[in-house]
Amino acid sequence: MKKQIGMTLIELMVAITLLVILVSVAVPSMKSFLDNKNLSVVGPIFEKSMQLARSETIQRSRVIRVSPTTGTSDWSQGWRIEAVNGPNPADLELIRVFDALPGNPIFTSDTFNGATLLEFLPNGQASTLGSFTLRFADCSGGKTFNYDLLVSGVLKRSVSSCP
Repeated sequence: MKKQIGMTLIELMVAITLLVILVSVAVPSMKSFLDNKNLSVVGPIFEKSMQLARSETIQRSRVIRVSPTTGTSDWSQGWRIEAVNGPNPADLELIRVFDALPGNPIFTSDTFNGATLLEFLPNGQASTLGSFTLRFADCSGGKTFNYDLLVSGVLKRSVSSCP
């Protein structure tokens, strides 16, 4: 009798079935892990843009406005930083535009919704207090990042579990 080398068809099918089961269990948890990692990357982009706006207002001694590019409460599609050059609301100097956030998170503000403006005064303070919420639609990752804009113009970040 010959010595068998390799695997039989049945052994191969059992191995593939086990592999499929393992992958089907691992993929959802990997998505949650990657989404959580994306929020950890996306959040600092917003934090640094607020630091830039605050430093520009102090450096230029002018009011700096930060507004969503959509003109609504949806900040996930990007935002722009502009210097106010005079009493005319249309007299703005564009400083920088930030693109839509990667990974399609939900990034909204109940306070700064297009009607209420986020402005930094020449001394670096915020003209209006407000908050922002950053999360994914299905709450994959299990976390929600909350940002509160303080009177000092500094963002305070807190992390909470999904509702």
